[in-house]
Amino acid sequence: MPTTSGSRTSSQSKKTRAKKAPGLVPSQKRRFQVRLLKWYEKHGRDLPWRKTSDPYHILISEVMLQQTQVDRVIPKYHEFLGRYPSFEELADAPVSDVKKTWYPLGYNIRPERLHSIACETVERYGGHLPSDADELLSFKGIGRYTAGAIRSFAFNEDAPILDTNVIRVLHRVFMAKGDPKTQKARLWQLSEALIPSGKGYDFNQAMMDFGATCCTARNPSCRRCPMKSFCKTYPFDQKSPRAAVRHEGR
Repeated sequence: MPTTSGSRTSSQSKKTRAKKAPGLVPSQKRRFQVRLLKWYEKHGRDLPWRKTSDPYHILISEVMLQQTQVDRVIPKYHEFLGRYPSFEELADAPVSDVKKTWYPLGYNIRPERLHSIACETVERYGGHLPSDADELLSFKGIGRYTAGAIRSFAFNEDAPILDTNVIRVLHRVFMAKGDPKTQKARLWQLSEALIPSGKGYDFNQAMMDFGATCCTARNPSCRRCPMKSFCKTYPFDQKSPRAAVRHEGR
């Protein structure tokens, strides 16, 4: 059973925000929201980083999950946090030791970037990662997706995310045509516009799970898909050019 965010308060939900995406029909938006959250309640994965709202823990999980499968990340996530339980202890550690602890996840620029983020967090923010989007994006190694994930999962804000799984789901259900790599602006608009007010945490977790386990890159479960009645790619054809969205991580 997935961890939900019902008990948390969201400062973002108190703000007036424009959540519009061109061509998104309100009735379709509502159906997608309701069906996705219902699916997630039943099928959401039980993952260790969903049991915490600690920004440091969320950051570690998100960086580890970049281009790396969940089953490889889980044991290393626990080991890494056991060795470096806070920004301060990670910042104090030699980069060479951090890279050894990281092994064998690969993409070794990631532990270097984490160490750099830890040092900057301690120096500039007293060891507390900021929640502001612009401040997060000022860190080398935190891009738009990671900033959105931190805001959503650590600070319970209705911040959009766009990883490989989310791109696949949104492109298949709402667009179908064209190369998703050239349509990132539209996909970011969709990701933001679809978030139900005050439910960004569960909705974003649901989007990633749905792409990872149902609307998969290969052999998606179209017959059991709750979106099939309005999905623009249904029925999925593996040989169709519109089917190609690379699967990475999660």
